[in-house]
Amino acid sequence: MDIETIQTFVNSQASTSIAGFLIIIVSVIAINSQRKTARQKASLEFLDKLSSKLLIESAKFLRDYHKKIALITTSNTTKYKELQEKIEPILNYFESVSIGVRIGIYDRRTMFLSRKQQIIHTFYYSKPYIEEIRKRLDNNCLFENLEWLAKKSHNAK
Repeated sequence: MDIETIQTFVNSQASTSIAGFLIIIVSVIAINSQRKTARQKASLEFLDKLSSKLLIESAKFLRDYHKKIALITTSNTTKYKELQEKIEPILNYFESVSIGVRIGIYDRRTMFLSRKQQIIHTFYYSKPYIEEIRKRLDNNCLFENLEWLAKKSHNAK
């Protein structure tokens, strides 16, 4: 192959098409990489909100009282209503995380690496509470995304 053949090819329509195709492929790869990085960053930023005092207290309350959660859930006394309100921040937080993971805003792998056990424990510790609330309100959709993510987390390796 001589220089003249190479120059003819470089100046041809085929070389322009190949170059255009390569630019498109590189652009698609770069965009996908940026999306993944953005999801991971959003995941980490949202997980950082877990350090708020309200969420920490809610998580500790659920951890400490999960064996009494059925009693707390079914009681109608004022004392137990106040206890029920302590559970809700952590459930609402992880429901939001779960929705974000499910629709692709947050990166599932990042969530699993960072909070897998906490997601699983939050759902299973509060399961009697969730079931009672679903029954009372006749709405099986309550905390369905948290349940979905907890099951996915439990099955993830």
